[in-house]
Amino acid sequence: MREVLEPVAALFYTVFMAKKFPEGKFNIIEHEKIYGGPHSTIESVSLSSGKHSSKLLRKKFTGYDTEFMQGLQWHTSLKEHGYPVFPTWRYDEENKTEYITDLRQGGTHRVIDFCSGKENYEKARVSNLEELRADVEKLLQKSADDGLVINEPNIFFDVDLRTGITKVLLGDLRELGYESSGSEDCVPTRDQVFTNNKAVLDEHMSRLRSIME
Repeated sequence: MREVLEPVAALFYTVFMAKKFPEGKFNIIEHEKIYGGPHSTIESVSLSSGKHSSKLLRKKFTGYDTEFMQGLQWHTSLKEHGYPVFPTWRYDEENKTEYITDLRQGGTHRVIDFCSGKENYEKARVSNLEELRADVEKLLQKSADDGLVINEPNIFFDVDLRTGITKVLLGDLRELGYESSGSEDCVPTRDQVFTNNKAVLDEHMSRLRSIME
């Protein structure tokens, strides 16, 4: 079980949660299979309600129910607390399926996840490096103050291919937090959270700089 520290830990786990997917209100049309792994499959799907339509990523998860639920518990509370997360996160608990904003926006954006495939190491144009550094520093300070442990799979970069403007995002929310053994002495201090998160963020920024055009 992954946990967070005070002062916002109680809010993260008892107040907010991602919203359920409204069954029967949308027609779902599969149009691209993106990934098929041992623990999940990811597809790009088009949703239509007759009046409105949107494109989302559909992730079907196989594994323990507690692992599936943790991402749902994180999303809305992080969004409410001002963290940079994916705009939409819905879930179908019965089928253990998540629906998440497809940030690629039809090919105008590129989402870089250094825990994923080799395509994420292709060259990218980043036009706002100083602004991005400031955003990463804000994320570091805020997460340390909140006791939010960031791990390597959590960091994504959203690159606008037209402008090069790049944003940092938190994803793979099941991987957030520290692993709790139930012992109080395993809870990290603010300094430990800061040191951990700085190492993770520095490494991701270093990787991003290495692929910049």
